[in-house]
Amino acid sequence: MKTKNRKGAVSVFLCMVLLAIVVLAGAAGDACSLAVANSYTQRIHYLAAKSVLAEYDRHLFEDYGFMAFTGGEDEIASRIRRYAGEMCRTAGASGDEIVFFDLELTDVTVSCSGRGLRETGLFMQQLREIMKYQALETGLETLSGLIGGPVDIDSLYQNARDSYEGEKTALSETLPPDPETGEVPENPAERDPLELKQAAFDPENVPEGRTLRNTMVIESLPSRNAAGPHTREKAYRLGEEDALMDLGKDSSGFLDSFFSSVSSGGDKLLLMGYIGKHFRSVLKEGAVSKETFFLGEKEYLIRGKLSDKENLSAVRRELFLLRTGMNIAHIYSDPQKYDLTLTAAAATGAELFLPAVQFLIAAAWAGMEASEDMDTLMNGGKVPFMKTAGDWKLSLESIYGEKTVQPSYEEGRGLDYDGYLNLLMLTVGMNDLELRTMDLIQINMKGRYDKSFDFRNCITGFEDHAQFRRIPHLPSVLPGIIEDNVMQAEGVYEY
Repeated sequence: MKTKNRKGAVSVFLCMVLLAIVVLAGAAGDACSLAVANSYTQRIHYLAAKSVLAEYDRHLFEDYGFMAFTGGEDEIASRIRRYAGEMCRTAGASGDEIVFFDLELTDVTVSCSGRGLRETGLFMQQLREIMKYQALETGLETLSGLIGGPVDIDSLYQNARDSYEGEKTALSETLPPDPETGEVPENPAERDPLELKQAAFDPENVPEGRTLRNTMVIESLPSRNAAGPHTREKAYRLGEEDALMDLGKDSSGFLDSFFSSVSSGGDKLLLMGYIGKHFRSVLKEGAVSKETFFLGEKEYLIRGKLSDKENLSAVRRELFLLRTGMNIAHIYSDPQKYDLTLTAAAATGAELFLPAVQFLIAAAWAGMEASEDMDTLMNGGKVPFMKTAGDWKLSLESIYGEKTVQPSYEEGRGLDYDGYLNLLMLTVGMNDLELRTMDLIQINMKGRYDKSFDFRNCITGFEDHAQFRRIPHLPSVLPGIIEDNVMQAEGVYEY
């Protein structure tokens, strides 16, 4: 009886096992390829989105510390396509390199809703970060001074910037003409921004300064386009009195607004700290080193007029009335001055109207003192907010004839002009103060660098969804089973 030859059956069995192993290995390779492609997709998408954020406005950051880039949703999508396309490209691969797959960006949608720098919430969010950095910078300067002498961080940074600009200028000067147009590339150092020249300040007269008249610029200002009422806190309106008797009420209203602002939170104080570093007044440039449109930027923040002259005149009137009201309060709180005004009122013989006559005499005396206070402030001096007997300058006889200075008067104590501006800013509504700060930044950016600069186009971040397609360069082991070549990527990217 013949035995069956099983050699062929074993060979067939081994071939089936080998085929199964190959199929499993191929399937594992396909799965790994998909996993790698998905990871590669996420990284490409992340780098492309971050590259868009890297196109921030350098001038806005250097001058005012804010991070934002310009562009609409379609433009951002176009930038993501461009950056992703550069990273997906394999045409430059060497002949010895094995390329298993490539990626193609097929669709991208972008949303910038609620992420514009013009949104006051985002504006304040970035401002808080700016103030944190400045506090750290100040702390480092103080520490450096204690350890090994003062170190001017701003100077070190500026030296580095000057070196960079010099190298960029030298590079621009050596660039050849454009082969198509024949034009030599523009030298970055020869930029010709809008001139922002300013008039010198004369403390004896209100300077003309500058007036914003361009209708298009005015209509684009954030404060002109914001919704909602723009009012001062607690309806404080110093400078709109119909009678001298309202001065006492005004000074009281000012104090109410002042303490309300201080107790309402730290955001306004942070904003005022930022204003003190980046904006100037008619008397003090502070840390401002570049030309500005308005001569009195702090005055604009308080009154919001489009003319230096109008803003300064209104602020001077407010300060005069404020000082008059505070001086009246001092006269009534000082026993000696109170007795002097009462005696002067009694000397008029108007016994029935003695309190009213006394008040008029006190108001006249306080007004003359306030006039001296204003001269002191506008000439760079200091005046205490709450005066004592030693801070009082004029005698009561000054209201009848030539001004005479009291022998006990001592000057040099109190707040200067910018200090009083800070007090007035505390009475401005937070919303108004934020929007007017944006106004000044926008006006100055238009004048210094880009006439088309607008906060409406400043974006601080975006949300996007991208779809990629995997292009395999090797056939799939299991076609129809593992053939999903569509990759999804999405995220929120912001400063």
